[in-house]
Amino acid sequence: MKNRIKTKTNAQGKFVKLLIVCFISFSQIQAQDLKSKFTYYRDLAVAYQNTNPDSATVYTDSCLVTARGTEDQYYLGIAFQMKGRDFFMRSDADSALYYEKNACQIFQFYPDSTAHYTSQYNLGNIYLYMEEHIQALVQFKKVLRIIDENFNAYTTEGDAKINLNRAYCYVSIGLVYDYMGDYFAKLENMQKGLKIAQNIEGRESEILQAVTLGNIGFAYYELGDFIAAESYAIAGMELKKKLGIDASSGYNYQVLAKAAFGRKKYALALKYLQLADKSFKMLKNNSELNKNELLRARCYFAQNKYDLALEILHNIERQFDEPGFKRERIELYELMSEIYASRKDYAMSTSYLTIALKLQKELSNKDNKDATDQFLAFFEEEENRIDDKLDNFKNLQDKEKLQVEVKTRKEKEVWIYSLFVVSTICLVLIIIVIARGNRRNKKINQELNYSMDEKEILFREVHHRVKNNFQIISSLLNLQQGIEEDTRSKKVLTDAQGRIQSMSLVHELLYRKNEVKRIDFKTYTQELVSSIIRSYTDDKLAISCDIECENESFDLELAVPLGLILNEAITNAVKYAFRGKNSGAISVVLKPLNTKNYSLLIKDNGVGIPEEFINGSKETLGVELINILSEQLGGSATFLNSNGTEVKVVFSTV
Repeated sequence: MKNRIKTKTNAQGKFVKLLIVCFISFSQIQAQDLKSKFTYYRDLAVAYQNTNPDSATVYTDSCLVTARGTEDQYYLGIAFQMKGRDFFMRSDADSALYYEKNACQIFQFYPDSTAHYTSQYNLGNIYLYMEEHIQALVQFKKVLRIIDENFNAYTTEGDAKINLNRAYCYVSIGLVYDYMGDYFAKLENMQKGLKIAQNIEGRESEILQAVTLGNIGFAYYELGDFIAAESYAIAGMELKKKLGIDASSGYNYQVLAKAAFGRKKYALALKYLQLADKSFKMLKNNSELNKNELLRARCYFAQNKYDLALEILHNIERQFDEPGFKRERIELYELMSEIYASRKDYAMSTSYLTIALKLQKELSNKDNKDATDQFLAFFEEEENRIDDKLDNFKNLQDKEKLQVEVKTRKEKEVWIYSLFVVSTICLVLIIIVIARGNRRNKKINQELNYSMDEKEILFREVHHRVKNNFQIISSLLNLQQGIEEDTRSKKVLTDAQGRIQSMSLVHELLYRKNEVKRIDFKTYTQELVSSIIRSYTDDKLAISCDIECENESFDLELAVPLGLILNEAITNAVKYAFRGKNSGAISVVLKPLNTKNYSLLIKDNGVGIPEEFINGSKETLGVELINILSEQLGGSATFLNSNGTEVKVVFSTV
């Protein structure tokens, strides 16, 4: 009987175990199915984001319901993140803020996940949209800190992707400073973002570069550098065209229009605005169209077309009532006030100016309130940290009291042990400090060496590019020379080509040598003379050149005008001094007169220089250039006939 009961009990136990295993397996399969459904809904929501917002909302809600069923907080955080984005795309900032904050709270327990900093970044965008500028700035800087602190954990996603996100953060910080009117800070952060993006390959990086170039152009416009603004706007436009996204070039035309307005080229500004309108209409971007209208009204006002300007402003006045356009509203009312003042309607002018000042005060107060809130939050956080330190200190005091009690019982043993422990700890600390000091010094030296190498490479690259640009100009002059039929025109182009070559040689030498700041005079002169002789002589005429100098070298500011003086004097000698001769000699002598002044003598044994050039009754471009360049060097030039032509230049290095 007992055996039968025992057998029955064992069977029941096995059955219960089987049920438990089946339940666990079923639960795991069900959870796995829910995660698969979540992924399916998420992919559909992302696919419909830009084409069918209503469908995207439906699938986003499905993700939220499915995530709650998985009982996995990570999936719930992703769902909250998607829901926040959905509300943000529908301009419901308050709801977006609620869901994104919930996502941030969840992902703080997943610091190794890229969703951690993504949710924080999305929160910064929401604050920026809500014109909470200080909070947005703090949020984006927080994202940079999170990325830097967890960079090694994120690199599983790929270094390029993480660095691209850092670039996005700097660009977003630049946008915040733009809204706050700090254009120097905007320019600095935009340039940081651009520099990072330029080191990353891929279409997404190039799109970010194209957008950032336009923003940098806008920053330069606000800082009053209209030429730089145009350059960056055009560069961004060309990159967009290359990427096939030139439909978004309206922003670049907008910057070009602003730069033209800044240069008081109002007709040109209006033409750029027409091109910008065309782009924004294709994108159905009414907000930017209204901003164009505001600038168009400014152009009409500058052209004294007051009625046209007022008509535009009254048409767009209500369009700037929405959040995010407070700065434009202030600008609109200020412009209205200026127009009515110009029409001597001072009552209306005062009325609109009052509205503008009120809005400006509200904007300033809002930013001040945000700054105060941020400071109080920071102060509260520091206060909590101090309390924690005090608690730790109290615990330390209790521990020391206990150690004193033990010491009274076993004074000798504790003393010896304590001495040993303290000595060991001190020794370890000394070793650690020395090791850290060595590592720190090594790292600093490496960084200094890297910085110096990078600076030297940059200098050399600049000179290389300048040299290449000169070569391009020289080639263009050469092509034009081949086209010209007029002998005088060909001569002018040849002379210009020689002057370009003398300047190009300076940068070529700086690029070739390890020295990136100074030119060796003898090497430069030898190469310049050889180049001129090859250009202007044939095999029938043999010209030698003797160069005397004492290892002198000059910086770029002196080397370029000296090179031009040498070019003019030696070119003149090679072309005219040895007519009817089979050979000739040229000597170049550079001597220091004192610590600050030098004498440069260029002499040939040719037919000499006509007297009208010596007494000044007649002057060529070459002679005039030598005189001008000598004055530029703080000296003077003299021309003599002494068994040939002598050109003597005395100049100063100060």
